[in-house]
Amino acid sequence: MKVALRDDDTSYFTEPDRLEAVYHDVWDRLPVALAVVPHAAGFRDKAIPEKYWQADRAFPLEENPSLVARLRRLVTDGRVTIAQHGLTHEDFPGGYEFQAAPDIEERLRKGQSYLERVLDTRIRIFVPPHNALSKRGLAAVGEAGLNLLGSFLSFRPSMRPWDSRTLANWWRIRRYRATTGRNKGDRMIYPHVLRYRNHAEFGCHGLIPGTTVEDLVSGFEEARQAGGHFCIATHYWEVDATLKNVLLRFMDHAAAVNGVEFVAAERLFEGAPE
Repeated sequence: MKVALRDDDTSYFTEPDRLEAVYHDVWDRLPVALAVVPHAAGFRDKAIPEKYWQADRAFPLEENPSLVARLRRLVTDGRVTIAQHGLTHEDFPGGYEFQAAPDIEERLRKGQSYLERVLDTRIRIFVPPHNALSKRGLAAVGEAGLNLLGSFLSFRPSMRPWDSRTLANWWRIRRYRATTGRNKGDRMIYPHVLRYRNHAEFGCHGLIPGTTVEDLVSGFEEARQAGGHFCIATHYWEVDATLKNVLLRFMDHAAAVNGVEFVAAERLFEGAPE
């Protein structure tokens, strides 16, 4: 059983020492997949310093050279891997970036090539801002050959581009709901990789304010009983002493279980389409 950790929102606005403070005693045990915003927009948000809330431009990651240097070193050391988290993470009148931007395909291409150049690494995972994707956004991710690491994925065929595996995956989800006694309205994180023609998908359990050790252990044990894998998704800027304690206690629980391997998130997709 593989266990992975995803952290969202690293960007120009991130202080390298903040990542160090949160993960210094984590990433040597469990590599952290940092979902990085390539050209972060300034807007009112807890993850962004107030002085940037009214900014009228996006801020490329490389304008924070100390962060870039730290990320490159962490990648080299195997402590982190890099995923793409949108392009600017801005909102639009019709929805979030990868629901409503008029140039979704270009944003995906631009962000991927930018992160690969600036951080000298291969990008294989896409994390949509706010975990929100339109049908067009999902099609763009598939065409780019990126794997999707989400948290609240919709499995309805009507919300998805159609390919030869869509119906079979829908049936897998339906059977799992029935096996676990869930109806359509019940929250569910499917614990197996879903493979489509050009990409694969996996869902994560949130580590957010209010999450308890029991919440994570319950999801982990369900995934283990199903013969699946487990991923946690969080935000470094939300991780206080309470959430850090939850994470460490969960890691201790998982590490004590035979057959569990802490892995970089990319390894969840081993065997997925390249």
